Amino acid sequence: MQNLFHFIQQNTHHYKTEKSIYNIIIGKKSHQTFFDACSQQLLSLYHSLPNIQYPSFERYYNLSQSEIETTLNVRVHPRYTFDSLVNTFQAIQLLTQTISQLQHKDSQFIPLTQQQTIHKRVKYVYKYLKEANLEQDFIAELHMLFEAIHKENQGTYIHYYLQGFEDSMYTRQQVSLIEGLPQELLFELELNDLVVMMFQIEDNQRYPILHQLIVLPTLLHKTDLSFEGLKKGLTMDDLAQHQQVKINTIEDHVLELFIKGYLSNYKAFLKDDLNSDFLNYYIQHKDERLRNYKERFPSLSYFTIKLIIVGIERGELHAD
Repeated sequence: MQNLFHFIQQNTHHYKTEKSIYNIIIGKKSHQTFFDACSQQLLSLYHSLPNIQYPSFERYYNLSQSEIETTLNVRVHPRYTFDSLVNTFQAIQLLTQTISQLQHKDSQFIPLTQQQTIHKRVKYVYKYLKEANLEQDFIAELHMLFEAIHKENQGTYIHYYLQGFEDSMYTRQQVSLIEGLPQELLFELELNDLVVMMFQIEDNQRYPILHQLIVLPTLLHKTDLSFEGLKKGLTMDDLAQHQQVKINTIEDHVLELFIKGYLSNYKAFLKDDLNSDFLNYYIQHKDERLRNYKERFPSLSYFTIKLIIVGIERGELHAD
């Protein structure tokens, strides 16, 4: 994990506390943590180490460059959390397992995951493949994906975790022994594979089947309620009134929906502020505190400032 923590050190805003970074990697369910992860390009590390204790975190986080035993460039994704990467790969694993088993007339196999969200997604995609006779197209996409990962990372490790008829997947300990790598380094290499995987299958033209297996991060319950309201045409003021909360709370829900990829129409919430000078300023001054941005651009609300930052960091808003 040394390389991962070195990457975090290099990308953390200078004024952020160690505790706020710890909250990101353990996956604290707070809107401030969601924003911290997104605004520092750490979203794909959110909830990546949920069980790490704070003393261990401090030890890793405060390692000097000379103490790092291996050198690896850690990859991150600006639009998906760690859980989203893992769940998407599990969907790929389950669909691969399902096709392999059923091609061999074995319908009594034990699914490698019991997550209902993943089961539902895979069931939908499998039905689509069967009806359109596209099983071979899925296999072709899978080959193309792993070739792309291998090319980008000069190797691949997550292929060890695919499972099919009479072909069980390996454990990380087994892969560690096969490849002669420490398990902590293997974790980082697998993370890089997952990040490249997600960049690849975001392209729905190249991967029309695998793209359908992308699993978005889970929403907080109250945010989900707001999302349902927005889909029905309610305004943020309507939602605040219905939920009997302040508008700031609904704004946090909307930010979470953008951060996690459920909303993408920035114009609907930014209106005339979308092309403000702030976009250009932020690109050159990413390491400032929110209050500094507010002082320089007093006409913009904190919500507007945050939403523009989210859009830029996710790669969905661009300066002129």
